[in-house]
Order: sequence, then C-alpha cells, then structure tokens
Amino acid sequence: MEKDQKGNIRIVDIAKLAGVSAGTVDRVLHKRGYVSEEKREKIEKVLKEINYEPNMVARFLASKKVYNLCVIIPKYTSGDYWEQVYGGINLAISELKSFNVSVEYLLFDQQDTKSFMEITKDMMGKGYDGILIATLFGDKVTDLAKSLDEKEIPYVFIDSNIPGQNNLAYFGADSFISGSIAAKLMVKEIGNNADIIIAHIKNTDKGTSTQMQGREQGFMDYLKKIQFSGTFHHIEIDPEDYIKAIRIIKEISQSSASSVGGIVFNSRIYELAFLCKKLSDPQNKIILLGYDSIEKNMNALKENLVSFLIAQRPGLQGYDGIKALSNYLLFKQYPEKLNYMPLDILVKENIDYYNNFRL
Repeated sequence: MEKDQKGNIRIVDIAKLAGVSAGTVDRVLHKRGYVSEEKREKIEKVLKEINYEPNMVARFLASKKVYNLCVIIPKYTSGDYWEQVYGGINLAISELKSFNVSVEYLLFDQQDTKSFMEITKDMMGKGYDGILIATLFGDKVTDLAKSLDEKEIPYVFIDSNIPGQNNLAYFGADSFISGSIAAKLMVKEIGNNADIIIAHIKNTDKGTSTQMQGREQGFMDYLKKIQFSGTFHHIEIDPEDYIKAIRIIKEISQSSASSVGGIVFNSRIYELAFLCKKLSDPQNKIILLGYDSIEKNMNALKENLVSFLIAQRPGLQGYDGIKALSNYLLFKQYPEKLNYMPLDILVKENIDYYNNFRL
C-alpha cells in the first residue's frame, strides 16, 4: 500500500491485507466480540505495518465540543516583538475554526509585574481548557503554574523556559545559548580585552524578564570560559532623558583605544543605536549587537548602526504553542516538552530575505 493512501485506509482494506473478514477487523479495532488469536495477530501485524490510526478528526467533529483557550501575553503596539507572536497565534486559531477552538487574550504590561498579577487573578473561574503563557515574570508564572496544576488545566510556555514546571511544552529559544552566541559574535568583532557596554532600558518595574536573565547569563558564561579580560560597563538608558547615557557612552568610547561592544538583552537595541548615532562617531568604534527582528531594530541594522541581530521566530512560537495545546485537547497528542526555535543571525545583507520569510 502506498504511503499517501494510509490516511484513507478502510476496514475492508485491512481485512483484505490480513486475509480475514471486515467484521473480524471491526471486532479487533473496537475490542468487542471473540476473535481467534491467529486472526488477531494477523490484523495487528497489518495495523502496525500501515501505522493505522482511527479517524480522530471525524470522531471529534461528531462530538461538537467547544474548547476555550486563554493566551497571556504582553500588550503591544505596531511593529513590536509581541505583534509577531499575536500574528502566529491568530493564524493557528484561524486553522482550527472547524474544531470549535476559540481564544481569549489577557494582555499585561511587560514593564509591570502588577499588571500580570491583576489579569491572572480571576482567571481560574473562567473555565479555560488550556493556557498559553508568555513567561516574562518567572516567579509569578511559577505561582500561576501551581494553580493550573491544582485545577489540572494544561499550559504551554513561550518566550523563555522555566525548568521544573509541569507545563505541557515550551516553544521558544534557548535563552542561555542565545546569550553565548551573542558573546561569541561580539568577541570576534572587538577582541578579547575591549570594553563592553551592557545597556538596560529603564522601566517601571526595575526588573528583567526571564528571557533577558537567561541571555545575560549565557553571555557572561561564554566570556568567562574564554577568559575575557575586557571591562564591562552597565548603563541605564532612560528613553525620556538620554543626556546622561550619551555622556557615559561618549566617555567610554573616547577612553578606549579599540572598538567598544554594546548589547541590549531585550528587543530594544534600537535605543542604544539611537544614542550612538548622536555621538557621530566617524571611526564607527561602537559595535552593537541585539535581539529580535522588529522594525526599529531592522532599520538600525540597515543603517549600519547595529552589526548583528539574533532572532528567534516569535510568530512560530505563538503558532506552535496554540497548535500543541489544541492537538492535546482534541486528539490527546502529547508534544515534545522542549521545542527550541532556530536562532537566526541577521546582518544587513540578509535582513530583507529574512523579512520575506513569514509564517
């Protein structure tokens, strides 16, 4: 039997292959009635050879059950990283319309932990069948996961993984490895004893996301392993008052005899690029590296303000996360626990090709 025919295999076909009657096959498949051991073995051998599965889709459609999913992700504006995640989720939901799968969004402020706590406070009583969670606030996500475990509600993580939880799956980058890659690229550009600016963008919460923490840990671990002997400069950038940050960056650049590296561990390397542009550095001494293919970052890359972007396909994370939850609820299909996204290294020369590739 050809491979493409297996999805349409009928009981009568199995009966012919096994040399038994269709009624005998039916009794084996539905575990009813007596079947001799000899005939059972023949049928089971054929089932194994053709990788037979019952028609789960037809079975579900006949049940008419409705599944309500909840998506907990940050609010976003046009061109943001999370807009791409939202697009992937919506694509998955559009493909699942026939299966009566719906989604409700609970959006929080990614710069404010309290916002996350407020939107998740009353969600347990809303009857969700599955939850997709962006794991920016690790401790709060862990608390939420415990509550979901008690209610036996399946949940999937995206953006960054939190080990030791009972999540059905994780879809996203390996944050630690992502940081290691950034460090390797940086050292190749600036050398082993240069200055590195690690910029933090000021926000209301004064904290860093789980993703950012993992990236910075990977970055520092790699530099430690290669015995990096340069100097680190941790600076805070206030988007509403750039003067102090510009002064500090200028001092670092002028005091360094070689190139200076610069990195931001979230998706806002464009903020640091904007400040470096204001310095009007004719020698292009500051080599910037950042994360995520959002519009402002891509523009900075095209203007040669940023040398590298590391991207992790956010749309695919949202898409795969919803599909995994749905397949589990609909067909009891268990996904792999860890599903790492490719880490794409983007430069000016390939960014347009990358932009053309959309989920």
